[in-house]
Amino acid sequence: MKRLFIAVDIELSNEFQTLTRQLQADLRGDDIVWVKSGLQHLTLRFLGETPDAKIEPIANILSSIANSTQCFDLQLDKMGVFGSKYAPAVLWYGFSEFSLFKKLFENLEKELLHIGFQENYGNFVPHITIGRIKKADHKKRFWETIEKRQPHFAQTIPIHRLKLIQSKLTNEGPIYKTLFDFGLKA
Repeated sequence: MKRLFIAVDIELSNEFQTLTRQLQADLRGDDIVWVKSGLQHLTLRFLGETPDAKIEPIANILSSIANSTQCFDLQLDKMGVFGSKYAPAVLWYGFSEFSLFKKLFENLEKELLHIGFQENYGNFVPHITIGRIKKADHKKRFWETIEKRQPHFAQTIPIHRLKLIQSKLTNEGPIYKTLFDFGLKA
């Protein structure tokens, strides 16, 4: 069994890296585990613990989808929080418009169901996790910071490759290993 997900590599622009540092400084009193630069990615589909026998069928699906999907761009342009107002859980950067990425997800999801994966329930919200919130002691200050630091700029994120990635969780953070990498149509 391998813990797998399908993702697009990203590298945050200087503006988003600066914003992240500002958030880290503003929220230093809260217990937040920040995602290390270089480990950030845009997940298309989390697969979880996956039997080795399904890896090749997943790779075949990704190859087929990549060969039939035109490259496109997304505009990274907002920040959000998963969880509730009282128990924020994940801080992320995201997209105001992501219809092409959602279509890619829907095509992938249809094929994954055919090889035995369970349907992915919940809202589809493409995002780049920047921090996991263990505890926000000063909720009012936390939410004021999120409001104040909303980006007033955007970054183009090219969607031109799909990767099947293995994730090993360690005490020092996750270790990612790309198992397969497929280019979309140019």
